[in-house]
Amino acid sequence: MLKENKDQLAAIMITPVGHPLGQPVSAPPEGYLEGVRSLADQYGVVLIFDEIRTGFRVAMGGAQERYGVTPDMTTIGKAMANGYAISACVGKSEIMKVAEKDVFISSTFFPNSLEMAASMKCIDILEREKVLDSIWERGSKFLERLKKIVADSGVPATVSGIPPMPFVTFDKTDQQYKQRRTRFYTETIRRGLFIQPYHHWYISYRHTDEDLDYALQVIEESLAEINKIY
Repeated sequence: MLKENKDQLAAIMITPVGHPLGQPVSAPPEGYLEGVRSLADQYGVVLIFDEIRTGFRVAMGGAQERYGVTPDMTTIGKAMANGYAISACVGKSEIMKVAEKDVFISSTFFPNSLEMAASMKCIDILEREKVLDSIWERGSKFLERLKKIVADSGVPATVSGIPPMPFVTFDKTDQQYKQRRTRFYTETIRRGLFIQPYHHWYISYRHTDEDLDYALQVIEESLAEINKIY
């Protein structure tokens, strides 16, 4: 199909770590990103990684650094400025030169220097404090314990994700999986823990060991409540 329509295909755009809403998060299978890179090269199309969620979270250089596959262009977002409203599109010089010359680009935030200063300082701290190494270390422990808690609970649920981006989804084993999901996230909120039901969670540098221990305790208690009702 690609070969037949290569003149119409401008680019392949993917998220290197899969995170569809409400579905398990998946790291790229071995060889997958390499295969996509090979196809893009074979048919002469631009490979774009959407790293809005993974940029400055999976690694300083994003998922492409961690998994060793370099796209032609990348989109990154507010993680580069610790939440300030900023985004960027970066890429290889031969691609960006075309955009610079032939593409009209505009933005509401172009004149705003605050976000630029926040981004520069954020990146400085990320590098100096080795923030992502810490997140991976604590996230790995959190994910391991989370898997055990969910498995021991007996609730039909799936733990997925990578250490910086864990997630729990409820298996469609019967017609009550939506009720289980709603009740679980309601119970966590009642206990002071807000985690997204349709979006993976994040391990933050500001989370202490006590914070993460409490989060796991709340998750365990909330799963126990699910078992009482369903």
